[in-house]
Amino acid sequence: MLTVNKLSKSFGIRTGISAKQDFFAVHEVNFHLKKGVCLGLVGESGCGKSTLAKMLVGLLPKSGGEILYKGRPVEENFYNPYALQMIFQDPFSSLNPRICVGKSIGEPLKINKNKAQKISRKALREAVENILEEVGLEKEYYFRYPHEFSGGQRQRIAIARAIITKPELLVCDESVSALDASHQAQVLNLLLDLKEKYDLTYLFISHNLQVISFMCDEIMVMYAGEIVEQAPRKALFENPLHPYTKALIASAPYVGKPRQELVLQGEMPSLLQRRLGCAFASRCPSAQKRCLEEKPCLSGSADHKAACHFIG
Repeated sequence: MLTVNKLSKSFGIRTGISAKQDFFAVHEVNFHLKKGVCLGLVGESGCGKSTLAKMLVGLLPKSGGEILYKGRPVEENFYNPYALQMIFQDPFSSLNPRICVGKSIGEPLKINKNKAQKISRKALREAVENILEEVGLEKEYYFRYPHEFSGGQRQRIAIARAIITKPELLVCDESVSALDASHQAQVLNLLLDLKEKYDLTYLFISHNLQVISFMCDEIMVMYAGEIVEQAPRKALFENPLHPYTKALIASAPYVGKPRQELVLQGEMPSLLQRRLGCAFASRCPSAQKRCLEEKPCLSGSADHKAACHFIG
C-alpha cells in the first residue's frame, strides 16, 4: 500500500548572523507497508518519528526521496486525499476549541467536494452521530465543545474525525501517550476493533515498547533520523540485532525474568551534519574504528534487517 524510498527532510537553521546550516531530521528512510498490517515505529524523543509521519500525510514537504501510494507518487494526487488520515498526539491542540465536536468530526465530509454534492445536512448529522457511537461516545455530545471532555474522550473524538471519511491508512502519532494507563488500554482496543471492522492499515508511532508490542505486527526502530532495525514483532523482542534496539528493550519495565542491563553513555549526535560512519557509534559499547568511518546499511534476512557492521 505504501512504499517509501530514501525519504529525507532537512530544515535550514541559522547558526550566526549570516551563517546557515541544514538540520537533518530524517535521512534516507526506506520501508514498505502492506495492506492490513500495523507497522510500528519506535525510538526516543527527537529521532524524527513525527517529522516522518507529517511528510507521509502531506503536512510537511519532503527534501528528498519518494513516497508511493499503491505504486504511484502521492504528488500526482491521483488517489482520494482522504484515504490517508492522521491521529495526532494531543487531541486538545488538534481540535478547534471554538467549534463543537459534531462540526469538527463532520468537517472532512463537508469540505470533500465530491461528497458535498451527495450528502445533505441531515445525512451529515446522522453520519457524525453514528461515528460518535462507533467510538464509544453518546450522540448527544454533538454540540459539546472540546474543553468539556476528558483526555480519553477527546482522543476518541480525534479518531472519529479521522475515520469518518473511510480511510485506508491511518497514521497514529503517539496517539495514546497523553493518556493514563486505563484510557490507553481502552483506546488501543478501540483502534484494534476499528482496524478489523474497516480493514484499516496502521503506521503506529510510539516510544512505549509495551504499546508497540501490543499493537503492531512489524516494527521499525529509528535513531537520529535513520531506520536502524526492521523486524516482525516476535523476532525483534526475542532476538534484537542492533545495539540501540537492545538498549531500548533493556530500558523498558519488565515483569518476571530480569533482562540484561545495558546503559548507554553520551548523547545523540548532532543532526546539523551527517556523519560518515554509524550515527550510533558515539554511544555504542561495541563500536570500532570501522563504525566511525563507514556507514552501515540495513542488512540481514528478508524479514529482519539491522544497520550494523557486526550483526551476530
